[in-house]
Amino acid sequence: MKYKKYITEKLNREPNEFELKLFSATYSEHCGYLHSKELLKQLPRKNAVFYNENAGGVKIGNHAILFKMESHNHPCAVEPFNGAATGIGGIVRDVLAMNARPIALCNSLKFGDDKRIMEGVIEGISNYGNSIGVPTVSTEVLYNKCFTQNPLVNVTCIGIANYDKIITSDKAQAGHKLMLVGSPTMKDGMGGASFASKKLGNEKKEDKLSIQIANPFMKKKLIEACLEIFNKNLVISCQDCGAAGILSSTSEVAFKSNTGVNIDLDKIHIGDNSIQDYEIMLSETQERMLFIIEEHSINQIKSILKKYELDYSLIGDVIKDKKYIIRKNQKILADIPTDILVTPPKIMPDFSFKENLTDKIISINNKNIYERYDHTVGTRTKLDPIQNPQFNILKIWEENCDLAVYTFSSTVKDTYKELISASNLIKSKGFTPVGITNCLNFTNPEISPTMYEFQKTIQEIKKACNEISIPVCSGNVSFYNESSNTKIINMPTFTMLGLNSL
Repeated sequence: MKYKKYITEKLNREPNEFELKLFSATYSEHCGYLHSKELLKQLPRKNAVFYNENAGGVKIGNHAILFKMESHNHPCAVEPFNGAATGIGGIVRDVLAMNARPIALCNSLKFGDDKRIMEGVIEGISNYGNSIGVPTVSTEVLYNKCFTQNPLVNVTCIGIANYDKIITSDKAQAGHKLMLVGSPTMKDGMGGASFASKKLGNEKKEDKLSIQIANPFMKKKLIEACLEIFNKNLVISCQDCGAAGILSSTSEVAFKSNTGVNIDLDKIHIGDNSIQDYEIMLSETQERMLFIIEEHSINQIKSILKKYELDYSLIGDVIKDKKYIIRKNQKILADIPTDILVTPPKIMPDFSFKENLTDKIISINNKNIYERYDHTVGTRTKLDPIQNPQFNILKIWEENCDLAVYTFSSTVKDTYKELISASNLIKSKGFTPVGITNCLNFTNPEISPTMYEFQKTIQEIKKACNEISIPVCSGNVSFYNESSNTKIINMPTFTMLGLNSL
């Protein structure tokens, strides 16, 4: 493993093979943000709420609009339908984990000449979003041949929550119980976090296993069960099981809460008896949530889960010592200080400059794409996408206002200009811009000029947002968007929100 020497020095001992498997996920680019973490600290956050959580947002009266954009680029290149569908599933869980009801989806898609990928992605988005009853209200579709093997699939979920009932992932205390809720853990989605940090090309069987399998009907039950449980104040903290699955969700909660966890693998409900111990921890099986609960709430939660026909298991405890402990058959498989597990080594990015010419990117305004998405379910959507597929308006009747939604992309050199243009468009519709989420899609960060362009993008976002007076509420970084034959054009992508009092 690349960082074995670093880990050995931090632990003052040799890590065992099981522990190295854990580090391989938490120290991946996808989980650890090795190249981007320090630069992202420069983004303006004033007036944003919960920007360090699963989804950030803006406060509106007694409510908050929570929203976030993420990518599922690599999965969609290998398995377009499930890659896109589980991208929707993952971003919905980020919003749901905070006790926000998902009310809208947006997407920005970049395709090349592979019609199989385009059709699979569009079908995956429509199948999943339509099935869970969340409208897709804002769609951007672009074309350039560089996206043929490297599609960019960025999705945003917007949710609304009662501000005083928002759940965060940092409230765990010693004595609390860890409850895993939802689908049984399987081998699908194995190594997804590490796979997202690979160059594409000549995919192997194990890369197919890195793609999660979507189950929108299970997700719908999970959404309703979670919201009922959350609103009865039965959960202290919550984290969705996304990249690196149980490992990531439990270690993040422990680290943010300044505690530790003691996990028993024997207690985790699984759906494949051939699954290995490390696979249980790293699997990215969909439709799972981690609850941090008090013991007296267990029976009430079990009753609600039974009503929705959802499985669960009590997999361990929160402990006072800041350690990440995993056991099986009374044997300790891992005993690691939590901060070492979730804090990868700092690296020095290469900011050297190299001229990078940008090919022309063509907008695809094909109504057959966005007409496959249900944009009316939920009765909040005010505009038909045929008027402007990228722009829409949602009714926020809880606070007697409307919410403008605009999804768009830019090249690196036009980032500032496109953000200002988006702000002006929202203002022209009678709204005041209030915040953005983003997904920053780039090539290999270890090869020039990627980090030069990434740094420039951060600077341009900061400059534009300060001028508009809006925060970056949330976001995602996707590196290694390249194959053995081609590289993408580095492209930051955004969803901007605006408010209008009625």
